[in-house]
Amino acid sequence: MQKRISKSFKIIFSKLYPNLENKEIENSELYFNFILKNYPDKSDVQQLKLFFFTFSLGLRKIFISDSSIPKFINNLQSSNISLLRKLGSGIIALFGLSIARSINGEGSIYKYFEYPVYKNSKIDKNEVTIPKSIEIAVIGSGSGGGIAANELNKKYEVGIFDKGNYPNGEINNETFGYHNFYETHAIQQTRGYKVLLLAGSGIGGGTSINWTTSLRTPDKILSEWDTLTGQVNYFNSDEFKSSLDYVSNNLNINEANNRIPQKELKLAEGLKLNNIGYKIIPRNTRSSDFTETGFSTFGHNDESINSSYRTWFSSEKFVTENIFSNTKIQSLVILNGRATHIKVLNNGKEHTVAVNKVVLAAGSLNTPKILLNSGYKNKNLGKHLKLHPVSGVAGKFSDKQKPWEGSMQGIYSDDYLFRKNNFGYLLEGLPMHPSLFFPFFPNNKDNFEDFVKSYNYWSGSIVLTSDTSSGSIVNKKNQHLWKYNLNDFDHDNLLHGIENLVRANYLAGAEEIMVATSPTMHWKKSSNENIENFIKRISEIKNQPYRMLLGSAHQMGTARINPNPELGVVDINGKVHGLENVYIVDSSTFPRCSGVNPMVTIQSMSHFLSKKI
Repeated sequence: MQKRISKSFKIIFSKLYPNLENKEIENSELYFNFILKNYPDKSDVQQLKLFFFTFSLGLRKIFISDSSIPKFINNLQSSNISLLRKLGSGIIALFGLSIARSINGEGSIYKYFEYPVYKNSKIDKNEVTIPKSIEIAVIGSGSGGGIAANELNKKYEVGIFDKGNYPNGEINNETFGYHNFYETHAIQQTRGYKVLLLAGSGIGGGTSINWTTSLRTPDKILSEWDTLTGQVNYFNSDEFKSSLDYVSNNLNINEANNRIPQKELKLAEGLKLNNIGYKIIPRNTRSSDFTETGFSTFGHNDESINSSYRTWFSSEKFVTENIFSNTKIQSLVILNGRATHIKVLNNGKEHTVAVNKVVLAAGSLNTPKILLNSGYKNKNLGKHLKLHPVSGVAGKFSDKQKPWEGSMQGIYSDDYLFRKNNFGYLLEGLPMHPSLFFPFFPNNKDNFEDFVKSYNYWSGSIVLTSDTSSGSIVNKKNQHLWKYNLNDFDHDNLLHGIENLVRANYLAGAEEIMVATSPTMHWKKSSNENIENFIKRISEIKNQPYRMLLGSAHQMGTARINPNPELGVVDINGKVHGLENVYIVDSSTFPRCSGVNPMVTIQSMSHFLSKKI
């Protein structure tokens, strides 16, 4: 079967990317096979393999000639049949990844444009000795776990357990970064609406690879959290706001730590011309002197970024022997309503550690898995997944934009954050590395070589949607997949944001504009299509799976907080209902999405709850 899959891959790939040399095609096929092997949802892989097997049969040429393959794939993407759209968009997305990433780190298309090339580095795994017992086990070292460990370490013996490794201090390429510091190699998507899930996996969690965007939780969100949990001035209180202040001060969050990068100057100009306000994004860096090259998101352990590791449990603040890296939490041992031990896996060997208390901070995708694997039951566990679904717009300009360079994000607009019923969206700049650009903005209509060479002239921006939609875990043995469906309300907000970004790019002088749809919606100044007609076509995009290309770097709400166990997983102090010594302090606890990028909100929630343990 593998030979037939390989045959189909080469035929389709060579027609979509006709200018690549044989060595580059082989390089891309290696990565394509890596995806098939490692993609978490095996049912999707089997469907794709079946298609490629069938396509390899000689009968195919009667219906689909080699020369018509690009049109055939485009027709799949445009189909009114969901399964065909899924197939078409899946092929384009996986092929896009396969030209931008590679096993050796250098994408097959790198030579066509100006982009920094870094060779694969290595990870030095710290040798750790797993203890027989620990007073408090903090599971996860990211936004929630780091500050909890710092706070609890003042009065308890605390151990941090994390399945990831330390950042390696190198400037890493995309492939190496995604493979070593992200969950599931940053290739997992939800079922239903195919939302790409980007989540940190390493010491420091998301804070070691996120885009340093540090936005304070809006008061309107805190008030709604109070309403949803039946509280009065609990979250929207001086105590919670003092946690926000504490986090902001310790992370040195400041607008002065940022400047608008070249890649977002046109966006700023276009938003202003479109009568939309924008602000400089405050960042959690040590000083205003820090100017990065856009590669900190791939695990570069930079002294200048106030990650969870640097801020909360560095060697000056924490006993490093009590940080157990490369140690995966299998489950909790629960007896008579309390956790007595944690089961962990280190270097292939399982250990059982006695505990007095457990603080779960493994993130919204992993915290529910741990509790489910432990036999804990609550009908809300693994439900109510919020994703802040993101889609984007790219504009091509006459001047080089270098879409990866400068601070990861420079500006944002919250003009429409509360557009309808306290929900809406943010507009933000986008660090557009090749494996974000080419899968989300494929262009199979124009000359391939000309399009790829134009990469340096494109600039990206995104709509971050506050979602009322929900997802849930698919508990298929220990695989634990996720499903998510976008409702009409959120779809309308998303499209409204996309329309505003298109208009902003147009007003800033874009020569071409692409929208992350399947197939790609593409406007060209040279086509003489009226921009308002193009925007009208965007407004008519149906709310169906595989129409909009979606991603998520913010997962929330899967073990939400509520004093009633019928409505939530943890009580108002973060203690798991029915367990006397297990707490959750990560974004799983959010009663609704945070509205803004959640790093500050997560750390503030963790600080607020940890003081109650």
